[in-house]
Amino acid sequence: MIIEGKSFVLKNNTQVILRSVKPSEAQLFLDHARIAHRESYRNLNRPPDYWDKLTVEEEEKILKNMEESKRRFMLGAFLNGKVIGGVANFGHDQSFQEFNGMIGISIQNAYHGLGLGEAMMRFAMEKSKESGCHRLELTVRTYNTGAIALYEKLGFKKVGTLRETAFIDGQFVDEYMYDYLF
Repeated sequence: MIIEGKSFVLKNNTQVILRSVKPSEAQLFLDHARIAHRESYRNLNRPPDYWDKLTVEEEEKILKNMEESKRRFMLGAFLNGKVIGGVANFGHDQSFQEFNGMIGISIQNAYHGLGLGEAMMRFAMEKSKESGCHRLELTVRTYNTGAIALYEKLGFKKVGTLRETAFIDGQFVDEYMYDYLF
């Protein structure tokens, strides 16, 4: 799914454009992912070295598949020609679950606290609904209180705890499962 750009002004008066990341911008997105995942790997679903190993060609293919989907998309937060954040609806391909979406978000630490996460999530929710999505889900580590506060502010409801679902830095950690119904 291709999503045209929308401009947002952050709390520091910086203008950011949220739009689909094109396959030709795979390197820009990889640059962002490598930074964000090194900074926040404890909160994200891939270890930092995953992004170091992913080639531009592999990322291009992922982005191309997103473009060709009816409901899945990858949005980048663009600032001065660089990607500083990303939010995706990974969706489900199974016929009985095709109206469900799965949201994931990443923001570089330098842009935390500026309203970017909320802007990205609201825009992704809007575009998910427009695409025919009925339900969104996400998981969040139980210690990520900032993200939890944002998701609850946006109307996501906690539906359960996934106990010891991730193994990070030598220990098992829990995640909360959240969903949102349109």
